[in-house]
Amino acid sequence: MQIEEALMTFLLAQTGITGYVGTRSHFVRAPQATAKPYIVVTKVDAPRLHSHDGGSGLAHPRFQLSIFSTTYKEAKEIAAAIQAALQGYSGTMGGAGGVAVGAALYDDETDFYEEDSGLYHVAADYIIWHEE
Repeated sequence: MQIEEALMTFLLAQTGITGYVGTRSHFVRAPQATAKPYIVVTKVDAPRLHSHDGGSGLAHPRFQLSIFSTTYKEAKEIAAAIQAALQGYSGTMGGAGGVAVGAALYDDETDFYEEDSGLYHVAADYIIWHEE
């Protein structure tokens, strides 16, 4: 299982998150008619650790979880639910056959208002250390 699939499986298993968005979590972009609120997951970068002997098998990609909602309050509540579930997580992410995660770490958060869509957008970045 790839880390992207493991992360999505993890997010969709968290009732604190799905209570808001149900299964409306998408990679890179959401379909235009997606009901609100929803989450878009994007891998921002994917650095790997190396040694003199080659690859170490450890990676620490940065994922941006973008929350879109019709209200600022709800977008911030969803961001807080994600942080409660993900910050400091270690274990097998994604269930059986998942990815061994050493740590999921909150990195940054930015708030936006999308004039064209009328949606509030909270972009939260997480770095996930894992074995490949």
